[in-house]
Formats: sequence, C-alpha cells, structure tokens
Amino acid sequence: MGTQPRRDVDLIRHAYVRPEHQRRGIGASLLEHIKGMSTWRILVGTWEAAGWAIRFYRHHGFEQVSHERKNALLRTYWTVPEHQIETSVVLAHPPLDEP
Repeated sequence: MGTQPRRDVDLIRHAYVRPEHQRRGIGASLLEHIKGMSTWRILVGTWEAAGWAIRFYRHHGFEQVSHERKNALLRTYWTVPEHQIETSVVLAHPPLDEP
C-alpha cells in the first residue's frame, strides 16, 4: 500500500494484501499508518463492483462521495479513461462535505 501526494490530497495507490494474508489486520495496520502520516485529506478510488474494498474503507472511516463529486475528483486527481470514471467510486478520509 502506498500513497501519492497530488495537489492538496494524498491518493492511496496499489493497496493490496495477498489473499493468503488477508483478514489478519495487515491492511488495517497499513491504512492506519498512512492516516497517521498524512497531513491532507486521503482519497482512494476503486471499482464500483469491489464491494469488499468499499466495505473495508468505510469500516476504517472513509466515506463514499456522491456520483457527481466522484466524477470531478477522478478528473482532477487521476488520469483515467472515461470508462473507468463511470465504473469507479471514490472514498475520502476525512469525509468531504457534500453540497
């Protein structure tokens, strides 16, 4: 698991724990470490179909942003094709104040 500073946020990048090592607290420990190191808001993008990942981040204090806000964030902080924007979600910690 790593982060990428991008303007005024940190993006979580490449956040994976090998399947045989999952459910042992490794991902949670890494995420807590990242949260402790970051001085900015942390954003993570994942596939909308990855319910397990969304649940993991929500369990650890991230909040999924609205569809409209997600599109704007993906276009601002990531370089991804439109197809990926439509099939992704973004979660934020601390949560964004939605309009």
